[in-house]
Amino acid sequence: MKKRLNYTLFIAATFCIFTIGCKIDNYGPPNASFSGAIKDAVTKELVGTDIQSGSSMRALEIDPDFPSPTALTWVIKQNGEFRNDMVFAAKYDIQFIDCNFYPFSEKNVVLKPGTNVRDFEVTPYIRIKDFSITHNAANNRVTATFKIEGGKPEVKVMAMRLYAFTDIYVGEQVKFATSGNSNENNTFSRNLTGAAQTIDPAAVQTLSIDLAANQSLFALKRNYYFRIGALATGPTGVGAIRYNYSPTLVIPL
Repeated sequence: MKKRLNYTLFIAATFCIFTIGCKIDNYGPPNASFSGAIKDAVTKELVGTDIQSGSSMRALEIDPDFPSPTALTWVIKQNGEFRNDMVFAAKYDIQFIDCNFYPFSEKNVVLKPGTNVRDFEVTPYIRIKDFSITHNAANNRVTATFKIEGGKPEVKVMAMRLYAFTDIYVGEQVKFATSGNSNENNTFSRNLTGAAQTIDPAAVQTLSIDLAANQSLFALKRNYYFRIGALATGPTGVGAIRYNYSPTLVIPL
């Protein structure tokens, strides 16, 4: 009798666990998409970023049944556009923090079932303006000239670099480990301190990569991708500051 009772209790417990574990929830699949672009509020140009550890948006669904929602991270592509095709139609608070532009939030953003398109205008920490990236076959260098401008008067610059790689994701996170001398006019990167960090928007900056000194990186005849990056300093209480970039340029070598 005791064995039969234990067996009955075991079957009942197993049935409860099985039915609870296999219970079907009442949520449907994602039924919306959300796409758009991050644009400079002044120039209306795309604000590019890094595909890894770059700018992103945080979305918190507004639901009275869940007063403390888990933040969803939606990635911004390297060219400043974004697209997410697996979104639930709902109302969201969208936050931009730890980006390469000043943080802000948009509350009560309604995403309806189907396609949703929206651009966000931002103030980047640094604008890279009047840029040119060219290959000079005579001296076997790729040279970038450009100007930089702070998004607000408080912004300074702490680093600049001419990046190179074999695909469109070139930037601080995806780059060749280029080498070169420290001559200010011939270097591929520059770290700035003290008074040198002050931005002069009229000054023309020059960075260059010596292809001969980096022959192993550019050994194949193919397209290479180049991009100018600058890292801001100065703003406080804004979270992590990411690199700002020029558009990517393709040069066949």
